[in-house]
Amino acid sequence: MNQNDVIRYVQQQFGIQPNYQLARQWNACVFSSPVSGRWFALLIQSAEDTNLAYLEVHCGERYQQSPIFSPAKRMRKAGWLRVTINEQTPREEVNRALEQAFQASLKEDDSPAHSERLIYVPPFKQKTVYRDQPISLNNRSVPFAKPRQIPREILKMNSLYDYTLPPLTGRAKNFYVQGKSIADYQDDYDYQGDFQRYFPVYHDMTTAQLRGYFTWRTKVRNGKYPKAPTSFVYVYLYELINQIGISSPLTGYQKLIEFKKDYAEFMDKKMTEYLNQWLRDYVIYYQLGPDYVKQQFAERIKGDAAYNILSSPEDSSAEKVMAALCSLSSYQLDHCPLAKQDPELLAQIVKDVWQRLSSLKDEDVFKNYLGWQGELTQRPFANAVFYDQKIKDTFTCKVDEQCSYSYKNGKWRYQYYLPASRRKQKIGSLLHEIDRLVRQAFHCGRQLKPRPIREKILSEIKPAIIEAQRQIEEARRPKIKINLTNLEQIRADASVTRESLLTDEEREAEREEETINKPQEIPTSTEEPQGSTNDELGLSKDELYLLTSLLAGKEWRSYFKRHHLMVSIIVDEINDKLFDEIGDTVIEFDDQEQPQIVEDYREDIEELIN
Repeated sequence: MNQNDVIRYVQQQFGIQPNYQLARQWNACVFSSPVSGRWFALLIQSAEDTNLAYLEVHCGERYQQSPIFSPAKRMRKAGWLRVTINEQTPREEVNRALEQAFQASLKEDDSPAHSERLIYVPPFKQKTVYRDQPISLNNRSVPFAKPRQIPREILKMNSLYDYTLPPLTGRAKNFYVQGKSIADYQDDYDYQGDFQRYFPVYHDMTTAQLRGYFTWRTKVRNGKYPKAPTSFVYVYLYELINQIGISSPLTGYQKLIEFKKDYAEFMDKKMTEYLNQWLRDYVIYYQLGPDYVKQQFAERIKGDAAYNILSSPEDSSAEKVMAALCSLSSYQLDHCPLAKQDPELLAQIVKDVWQRLSSLKDEDVFKNYLGWQGELTQRPFANAVFYDQKIKDTFTCKVDEQCSYSYKNGKWRYQYYLPASRRKQKIGSLLHEIDRLVRQAFHCGRQLKPRPIREKILSEIKPAIIEAQRQIEEARRPKIKINLTNLEQIRADASVTRESLLTDEEREAEREEETINKPQEIPTSTEEPQGSTNDELGLSKDELYLLTSLLAGKEWRSYFKRHHLMVSIIVDEINDKLFDEIGDTVIEFDDQEQPQIVEDYREDIEELIN
């Protein structure tokens, strides 16, 4: 005995068709009462062995002592028993259990009486002999009576249904075989009824419903898209993904796109989601090429591009890094005042912060903020009636660097980037805190309230802002470039020019001055620095002199003039050498371009020198 024997017995004995609403969840079909609607049997196909099935029957306690029955595993309520369906299962005992379960399901318990009653006609004995008998014809015609006409194409299609196939996998194959036989059929039938089924196929329809469906399909193929029962629409979509009625996979793809556009006003949210998923499966399964993959995976590719940039921020511009973070964030930086005043500076700060976070050795920022590689196994065209004819093929389709599909043994092996938990909120908080601290440091815009963020992450934002401020100050300083390669020639030329401009009286006066000053020595100035250098800070004699003079408020200009020094160069050297200790510029120029100590750092500098 096998599962087809069970289905055939219930169909012939009780006139009940199996319901496949649990086909995807449990790999099972259900038999329910035509009166009460209650289930009386559940046929479950084994996932490991197609020749093995389990039947759970609501037959009461009578069969509990039977060795072939055991407690049910799916149906946990009282009265349900399980029997294994294989070659050794006794057919008669199973049939008796089904008979009892069916009879019990006809009882309506305490529910209100129905106007409709089921008349149960037991099967005729097989030995009954039938003989021809004359039919008495009444000359009076029956009003509105029409002979029942079934098109021969539909009759041929119905005859192709193979009941010997397994109920679940065979359902898809039967749909494919029947669909191919009637792929070019057209009809013109006025059908006003409805048709609703889970995973609908031709075999679920009556003749009138079939003719109604083929009439609607004819209109769709002619470019008209009237509203139809939802199950009609799904049958049409199943035809396209199974290559029924189309000349090539590319044609089928174009038909799916056209239908999505032209039938959009009648499609609900669920159908739209299914169709979008089937379109992605279609371009992969039928290997339409990278251009069509890019069309259907545009959102995925866009998101993965952000991952690629943020995984190697040093290889991308600051603007791209900031745009990648904003694309994955719930908070946008376009409200930051610095984004309008100096967008390049803001982008550089964001990039610097992300690079600092990425370089943390004891913190996996990429996984916590973005996500990680995941893998999922599923069948192509899930939630559809699909007959897989490439089950023996093996191929791989690469969507991008982060996403790929591998097909083997009838299943997808889908590798993709799995977003981190609350990714948008985490990145949003990070960008919000960058915006808040930028407003504080640059004194722009209204101040923001802080968001909860770990101190370790927050501590990497402030150094990036300080570095940006230092770069601004560096850019503001006047840059003087002196080419020393021709300095000797310049001096020689200047000396010749000066000599040619002197008069005889000036030359005589100059010689007298040299004679007077020759025996004298220039006394050492009291303004000379006492020490030669500061080894700990790396300051030279001249740098130390300027720094101590500014701290003491003493005059320094004569010293610089006597030693031919440029104050701007000495100030730059001091600021660079003290930046590691102070973390900021210590000497600035006032409105008269005179150097002065930044008062906030005066005590720190004195402590360092002393």
